[in-house]
This record gives sequence, C-alpha cells and structure tokens, in this order.
Amino acid sequence: MNLLDVLFPKRCVGCGKMGRYFCDTCRAKIRPILDNERICPMCGRLAFDGVTHSYCRTRYGIDGLTSFFHYDGVVQKAIKAMKYRLVSDLAEEFVGLAKIPNISKYILVPMPLHATRYRERGFNQAEALGKCLRIPMRTDILYRTNQTKPQAEMKRKERLENMKGVFVSHDISGNIVLFDDVFTTGATMRSSAHALKRKGAKNVWAVTMAR
Repeated sequence: MNLLDVLFPKRCVGCGKMGRYFCDTCRAKIRPILDNERICPMCGRLAFDGVTHSYCRTRYGIDGLTSFFHYDGVVQKAIKAMKYRLVSDLAEEFVGLAKIPNISKYILVPMPLHATRYRERGFNQAEALGKCLRIPMRTDILYRTNQTKPQAEMKRKERLENMKGVFVSHDISGNIVLFDDVFTTGATMRSSAHALKRKGAKNVWAVTMAR
C-alpha cells in the first residue's frame, strides 16, 4: 500500500466499501455486452460483431463498434465518478474488468475534450482510460474546435446537429480505434470519424467502455 492509498483510501464506486473501486459484490452485478447484443453504430440496430451494416456505410462513417458494458449500475457510477468527481485513478481497475479484443494493429485516438473543459477537469477521461489499453495512442491528431452544448437532454436528431463540424483532424493513415467512455446516439463518434477519414484514415472502429 502506498501513501496515497493511506491518505485517500479507495472506496467501491458501487457501494462505498473500502479497499478497491469495484468490490467483488458490485463486480458480479456488472453486465457485459454479449456478442448477440452488438449493434451497428450508424443505425443502432443489432449487427454481427458490431460491424456497420452494408446499407448504413458511408464514405466517412464509422466501420464498427465495440462496447464492453451496459451503461447502468456500477459502470454508470464509475464513469460519472471519473467525469464529475474527477476520480481519474480508477481507470486502470475499470479497464481491467473488460475483455479487450486484439487491437494491436490499430492506432488509439481518444475522444478529445475542448480546451475549456479540459482545464476545468484537469484530465481527459477517454485518454486516461485509453492509456490502460496499452496500444500506441495519439493525442495530437484529433481536436475539438467548438465547445458544444451539453447533450444529456437532447434528442437524437438534436445531438447529431449539435456535433456537426465540431472536430478537425491532422493527416493520418492506417486503422484507427476511436475511444470514448460511453456510446449513446453515436453523434460524437460520427463527427470524429468523419474528420479522421477526410484526412486519410482507412478504417475507424469505435470502442467505448459502455453503451
């Protein structure tokens, strides 16, 4: 046990029990997304292995989606703890719960925050989580140019409109894993993938901790 654990003991994000961020009881309640629950990131309907349907594909669209857990219970609490309580050090333990596919041939690009939001939090939760995947990560490719309105209360159509033209990308080639904490409507992922593909990305696969 190090000094930080003594001064700031870890508590389970689900029940508050001391020791770890995910106690055995709360870990058992986490619901992984099963193979038969994977969806197309463009239309939201069931799709084999999360691959974008052929009829949903566009030139600058997302090629597929992998999400590890359902966004409820302790998973939801963990993500909110990172976002709003700034508990950034739970990332390693959180990612350790997921069954990570082989993405070693991809370049990881975490979803960027606007500079103003980054200054408020002091860290980017997608970047903190992404580091734990231990594949090459680039944070100098994709940028958020506009600070968008909060999307929590927006409907799907409003979210898609809110995210148009929000991201810019430097030139990039090869296959990209676009990583974020939660996939909701896919508006943010779509806008990001569009920017990356316009600048040369061959494939853009979305990966999120939860959906």
